[in-house]
Amino acid sequence: MTKDKTSQEDLEGQWSEDDLRAEVVRLRQELRDSREETLRLGRRVSELEAQASSSDALQITKLTCPGGEPDEQDKRRVLDHLRSEAYVHLAVSPIAGVGVFAFRTIPVGIDPFPICNPHMGSKERVAFCSRTELMGMPPGVCDLVKSFFAPLTEDDSWTPQTDENGEILYGVLATGMNSLNLSWYLNHSDNPNISFKDADDEGGFNSFVTNRQIEAGEELVNDYRELGKEFYALVIGGG
Repeated sequence: MTKDKTSQEDLEGQWSEDDLRAEVVRLRQELRDSREETLRLGRRVSELEAQASSSDALQITKLTCPGGEPDEQDKRRVLDHLRSEAYVHLAVSPIAGVGVFAFRTIPVGIDPFPICNPHMGSKERVAFCSRTELMGMPPGVCDLVKSFFAPLTEDDSWTPQTDENGEILYGVLATGMNSLNLSWYLNHSDNPNISFKDADDEGGFNSFVTNRQIEAGEELVNDYRELGKEFYALVIGGG
């Protein structure tokens, strides 16, 4: 090791003045190149960070507005919807609490709760929750959830579905209580003017169809027996 160091020192001692100057020039050039590479890498890092931020912002936009910003076609659909598909509002019900009422005539055989520009909203999905899980909620929450979300039923549309532990399962809106639309406020009647229509796909919610023409001022009502005996028992005070 000592011999190598001495040999290097001897070699440097033998360099001419021109060689030393040339070496200094070379090293300075390498230093400049190194600085430029460092700057280039710094710019690239900044670009990638900006792209990552833009991507995060895009993801947030997709979550808050799944279909992107509304365009002129979306606006036209909104106007068409207001003109020909907006039928109902909420009001105090003589049956119970709040109900759904027609503010203009609703034809027979249609869904009075159509969603305008569905590509811009999230699809209603079900989260399966057991009775025990709901009973573990803060005071009042379980009763509120059970008043809106019926237990899942077997193929007979009457017997409650249970999990492997024998627990009754409830289909709770996966986006939570604060995203309920007007149809969730339909009250029960033995003489319904609206019926359930089976969901188009597994894991979705039923839609609705009017049984007859509904006049302005009438309350829209459906038969809770279509939701199974557990929910019907709750309605008539037996659950």
